[in-house]
Amino acid sequence: MAKAANQFAVVTGAPAGIGFDLARECAEHGYDLLIAADEPEINEAAARLQQYGKEVDAVQTDLTAKASVEKLYAAAAGRPINALLANAGRGLGRGFLDQDPDEWIRV
Repeated sequence: MAKAANQFAVVTGAPAGIGFDLARECAEHGYDLLIAADEPEINEAAARLQQYGKEVDAVQTDLTAKASVEKLYAAAAGRPINALLANAGRGLGRGFLDQDPDEWIRV
């Protein structure tokens, strides 16, 4: 990933694991960040990511609800998004055809 000057990335599912690592990579490469998750730990992740000297905003929101998606969009404050790393969601742990459509629509 090349260094980014005044670039802006949105990373969902970022409080831990792969999502946090994606956000950290962006921060290390000069991106300002908007990170989101439905867990309160998203605020702790934002604090840890600020060590890279970039702007980091966090939104605790459940992206399965339309109003929550709009909340995330509003938090971007009209900034052009240079990178979207959509890492939110959870697997259901069984074959897709064995899943109830109401369950996978939520995921």
